[in-house]
Amino acid sequence: MTNTFFSITTGTKRSIIVVIVLCFSSLFLFSQPEIKELSYFRLQGEIELRTQACFNSKYKYRTLNHEGGVKVRVLKIGSTDVYNSQKGKWLYVILTAPLWADSGEWIEKYNKFWIFLPDSMEVFDIT
Repeated sequence: MTNTFFSITTGTKRSIIVVIVLCFSSLFLFSQPEIKELSYFRLQGEIELRTQACFNSKYKYRTLNHEGGVKVRVLKIGSTDVYNSQKGKWLYVILTAPLWADSGEWIEKYNKFWIFLPDSMEVFDIT
């Protein structure tokens, strides 16, 4: 019985190997690293900064959708929740850069807040 892989021409073998390597490498390129405690990341868009990890209380600040994004460090990962039909998790974070709130207030870095991070929201620069 002959092995069919060894009976394929050398050019075809190389092509098959290249396709397999590209498939596996694309998984690593497009997968998002997991957010863990003490990791840093940046968010784009309007983010509600809260003093409690619940939607029953009004948010304290809402960020503007500015170019630099909201830069934070995760202090604690809270519970999983659903908000506006979006599944996500609560994160207790510390701001690592100052930002403007939609109310016009300047929020200094090192302030701590709870944020709800939907699973569908893209995060940037995870370290």
